[in-house]
Amino acid sequence: MKILFIGEDLNKSRSGVVTVMNQILGDESLKQYTTYQTIFTTSDDYSTIKKLICWMKAYLLFIYYLPSCQIIHIHHASDLNFWLSGGMVYIANMFGKKSLLHNHSADFKEFYNSSSEKRKRKIKNIFKNASATIVLSNQWLNWYNDIAPEAKFYMLQNAIDVPDNVPSKKLNIEKTILVYLARIEKRKGFFDLMKVMPELVSKFPNIELYVAGQGDVEMAKSLVTENRLEKNVSILGYINNVKREEILKNAHILVFPSYNEGLPMSLLEAMSYGLVPITTPVGGIPDVVVQNKNGLLVNPGDTEALKKGIIDLLNAPDKYADLSINARQDVDREFNYKNYGVKLVKIYDSIR
Repeated sequence: MKILFIGEDLNKSRSGVVTVMNQILGDESLKQYTTYQTIFTTSDDYSTIKKLICWMKAYLLFIYYLPSCQIIHIHHASDLNFWLSGGMVYIANMFGKKSLLHNHSADFKEFYNSSSEKRKRKIKNIFKNASATIVLSNQWLNWYNDIAPEAKFYMLQNAIDVPDNVPSKKLNIEKTILVYLARIEKRKGFFDLMKVMPELVSKFPNIELYVAGQGDVEMAKSLVTENRLEKNVSILGYINNVKREEILKNAHILVFPSYNEGLPMSLLEAMSYGLVPITTPVGGIPDVVVQNKNGLLVNPGDTEALKKGIIDLLNAPDKYADLSINARQDVDREFNYKNYGVKLVKIYDSIR
């Protein structure tokens, strides 16, 4: 079957959505069943005007390729991106084509709850008119079923290629490395982490924090300078896969105090290398992180709990070692990409 595959520009965007899209397009098992025709919509760092221009081009290509495809697979988020994706659903229906929405939005609940009643009905109708929608976790599945019970939703959790032969992690008193792997912004909890860093450094002078991600890079560097953390905090900005792997091999703890999420790929990647996550129970994260089994959970915005969690873990090397082993084993068992393609084909077959 031929799939019209629509989403962010793989050559310019660096989001988790692009990681998922690349996985699907490169999956040899899927190539036995499907042929993908890709259309790029936009990039995560484009201006609103540039995004609209890209979407106009995407719509023209969409109408051109639509007659030759059986299923339209649309990767989408919230806000304008959702409305434009919804328009493609209605056009696909006009041509008698099946449409599969793939919802990656971390803040869709806020988007929906802040909408007027009229807009809420329109949101529900888009889901209802789609042949099905993929969501990323049990928590999200329950929420979407509650707001749009007449629509069809499938849960397909993000997955990763789990690295082989990863050595066991042990806390190093001489040098303990924390990492933050996300966009540098308030929503991801970056500034909460920076708020607790001065006290952490005073208690653990040898601690290091690597910050890797796009966003407010210059503001992050200013905070490091203002708090005299240059010896302990490195703001790296965007890093390539080679550098990312190098950091994950050497780091000990992932700090990810996000306020809302879908199912973050960086969390799965870090745990697959044995990093212990200190994160928040939002979005799909509770499907992955179990308190005191493979990581620690604190409430979003609770900087005291965040600080205490990091300090307690640094003071408990035996507990850390157990959590690290469990983190890697749990991700390998539940979120290994090797079964992803089979699950996706079943969803395609269910709607065509």
